[in-house]
Amino acid sequence: MRAVVHSWAGGSGVQVRVKALAVACAVVLLPLAAGRVMAADPPEHLGEGVLVPGRTAADVGMSGARIVVSDHDSHAVYETSNNGTSWTASGGSSSGKALQVEGASLLTFDGGTAKVGGLSFPSADEVVLGKGGKLVSDQAAGAATASVYAVANGTKLADYAPPFALADNTVWKVTSPGHLDGKDLTTGVVKTVLVASACTVGPHGVNGRWALLSGCNQVVDVQGPQAPRNLTVAADAQLGNGFTVQASGSDLLVTDLNDVALGQRRYGPVRTAAPSFRADGGGAAKIVYADGADRPRVITLGWLAADPQQRPDTVAPKLTSASAGDRIRDNTSLSFEWAYEDPQDPNSPATGVNTYDLRIQQRPNRTSPYGAWNQVPAWQGLKTNGASMTAAVGTDTCWQVRARDYAGNVSAWSASYCSEVDGTAPSLVTWRIGDRVALGAPVTVRWAYKDDTDIASYDVIYKVAAPGVALGNWIYPATWQNTRITSISWTPRLGWDECFMVRARDYLGNVSAWAPQICSVSPQDDRAFTTAGTATRSTSTLAFQGTTAILKANGAYLTKATEAAQRIAVVAIHGPGQGRVDVYHANIKIGTVNLSATTTSRVVTYLPTTPLRTGPVKVISTTTAPAAIDALAFLRAP
Repeated sequence: MRAVVHSWAGGSGVQVRVKALAVACAVVLLPLAAGRVMAADPPEHLGEGVLVPGRTAADVGMSGARIVVSDHDSHAVYETSNNGTSWTASGGSSSGKALQVEGASLLTFDGGTAKVGGLSFPSADEVVLGKGGKLVSDQAAGAATASVYAVANGTKLADYAPPFALADNTVWKVTSPGHLDGKDLTTGVVKTVLVASACTVGPHGVNGRWALLSGCNQVVDVQGPQAPRNLTVAADAQLGNGFTVQASGSDLLVTDLNDVALGQRRYGPVRTAAPSFRADGGGAAKIVYADGADRPRVITLGWLAADPQQRPDTVAPKLTSASAGDRIRDNTSLSFEWAYEDPQDPNSPATGVNTYDLRIQQRPNRTSPYGAWNQVPAWQGLKTNGASMTAAVGTDTCWQVRARDYAGNVSAWSASYCSEVDGTAPSLVTWRIGDRVALGAPVTVRWAYKDDTDIASYDVIYKVAAPGVALGNWIYPATWQNTRITSISWTPRLGWDECFMVRARDYLGNVSAWAPQICSVSPQDDRAFTTAGTATRSTSTLAFQGTTAILKANGAYLTKATEAAQRIAVVAIHGPGQGRVDVYHANIKIGTVNLSATTTSRVVTYLPTTPLRTGPVKVISTTTAPAAIDALAFLRAP
C-alpha cells in the first residue's frame, strides 16, 4: 500500500489528508481457498454454534433476538424470539431465493412475489433489502437502473444504476474512480470517502463502519480515520457489523475487520449443499446458519476486537409512532399501539429494543379529574407493541409507554394518548314544525341531532286534540321507536292540534332527553261558526278555505258553543277600511284585533296565552267598519 500525502499551510500548522491506494508491488495478496490474505497460523476452529431447536431450515436470517427460517420441506416462514422455545408462522412462504432479515424488516420470496413491509415486486427481479431494513431496491430483468424505496411507507425515493449498496437511509456508490459517495435519502447529505481507483461497492457492501469493496480487494472505514484493510473474500461472503463471514469447505470463516491484523476463526460444520448463513441484521456480532442436519444455529462472535471508535450503547430507544385510535370511541374496546427504534450513533451501535412498560390513568367522565397512573403488572416488560382493554361507558383512558434496550437504557414515559368511551348523549341541532297555525298541507316535523360518535336511532311520540277538547296522552307508535327517520309529514285535520316530541340515542346507548314539545294546529274555518247581527259570507282568494265571514256592524259577531284552548289565533283579512273585533273565550275577553292596514293580506294574530279553558267563543265587531274573519285556531298548548 502506498500513502499519498497532500499537505498545505493552515492557520495553526500543517493539515494532512491521506489517500490510500492499493499497489500490486507494495502488498502481495496470497488468497487461500477461503479467499483471505495469507496469515502466519491457520484460524482456530471454535466448533458449532448454539442450536435453535424446533425447526429445520432451507434459509435462515436473524436480527437481534429474532430468528427467521424458511422451513426445509414446506418453505413456510417461521420465526422465534426466544431461541426456539416457540415458533410463530409468519403467514407466507419463501423459496427460490434466500430470505433477508435486516433491522425490523423481512424480505421473502413467496411464489412469484417478493414481499417486504407493504411492498411487493416480481420474484424474478433483483430485490435487495438494505442493511438496517430501511431501504429496499428493485431492479427488473434487463433494466439499467434499480428503484430504491422506503420500507416504512412504500415511497419510491430514487433510481440508481447498479452496483451500489444500501445501509440505513444511505445509498453508497462509486460515482467516479476513487470516490465512494454515500447519499442520505432522508436529508440529502452526501459523504465522500476516497478509495482506490479500481474499487466498486455491491449489494450489502456497507455495514456500520466498514465498506467491503470489490475490484480492489479493500475494506475501508466510511465513518472515521481507520486505515483501509486489504482483504480478498469469496463470492458468497457477507458483511456483518465489524466482520465478514463466508463458506470455507464445510465450515464458516469469519474475519475480524476491527483487527488491523484481520484475525480469523472457523465454525462448523455447516450444510455444504446450498449453504445458508446470515450475519445479524440487527448489527450484533452474531451469525445464524443451517448445520448439516438443516437445523438453525447461532454463533456469537465474542472474540472480535472492539470497534476502534465504539462506545457503549448509552442512548435510550426513541418513540416513532403511537396511537390509541379515535379520541371518542363508539364501543367499549380500547387499544393502544406503538413503535420504537433504538437510535444508532456511528460510534455507539444500538443494542436494539428489548421490552416495553405501559401505564394508564382514567376518569369516569369529562367533568371528573384523572386518577393516578396505574402500572398494570401484566403490562410491564412487554415484548409486544400493542395492548387492549375494555372500559365503561363515559370512561376516558390515557396511555403512556416507555421502552428499554438490551443495554438497559430506558426511555422517558411518552406523551399521553387518550381515548374516551362515548358517555355523552346526542344533542339536538334541528327541531321544527313550521308555523304554529298550519294554513297549508302537508305539515312536516323535522329533527336532527349530533353526537360525539354517531346516532343509532330516534324515538318519536305524539298526542292530539280533536276540536273542542284538550290534548290527550302521549302515543308511542311502534314504527316510530328506534327508527332512523328524521321527519314525519301528514295532512292536517281542521280544528285538530297535534304535538310531537323526539329523542335520540347513540350506538353506546346514551339517550338524550325528550326534545321540547312542538305543535301544529289547523284552524277552524269561518263556516264552523254561527253569525249574529249584520254579517255575511263572502269568498276570497286570500282566505284559508276560500271563504270569510264579514261582520258589517258594531255588535255583529261569530260564535261557537264550546272550544278548549290556552291560546287563540285569529285568521283575518287585513286591509284599508277594515274594522276591529274583540275576542271572548269562556265569557272572558282575551284580546282585541285591529284589522285596519295599508295593504290587503291574510294575517294570523296570536292572542295572549291563558290558562287552559273550555267554553263558548265569540268574536264581536266593535266598529261600524267591516271585519273579514277567515278562521280561528285553538291552541291547546302555547
